[in-house]
Amino acid sequence: MKAAALALFVASIWGITPILEKLSLVKGSPFTVMTVRFIFTATFVVVISLISGKYKDIGNLDGKTLLWTCLAGLLGGIVGLFIYFVALKQDLTTRIVPITATFPLFTALYAFIFLHESLSIQRIMGIVLIVLGLILVNWNSVSGPVE
Repeated sequence: MKAAALALFVASIWGITPILEKLSLVKGSPFTVMTVRFIFTATFVVVISLISGKYKDIGNLDGKTLLWTCLAGLLGGIVGLFIYFVALKQDLTTRIVPITATFPLFTALYAFIFLHESLSIQRIMGIVLIVLGLILVNWNSVSGPVE
């Protein structure tokens, strides 16, 4: 299967996930929902790792790789997810998810700064379209919390 098809499949999975998250936040606090999600996910990953024997690969990681992995987990998995859940609990899913979907804009900027990746005219135009899309999705939207 081509990488683009896999990416589209992932997008469809990630498309339903905010609906499930919003439903879980109806009666659960962002921290509680996040905690349950991490316990479930960690348990699942540990079991698969033990069954497959992949846990042995952890010992092959150098300190720098472990540092980058832990920082990504801290920023994206804990801090980012918690703030996302707070926003999702307070507002419409159809407003919050498109805003968070602008992360490629920040990824391109950070990749340019930290990884010295080039920004072609096509990428810059894509970033402009992302921002325009965000403006269109949120045009004339009602502000304030969801009742």
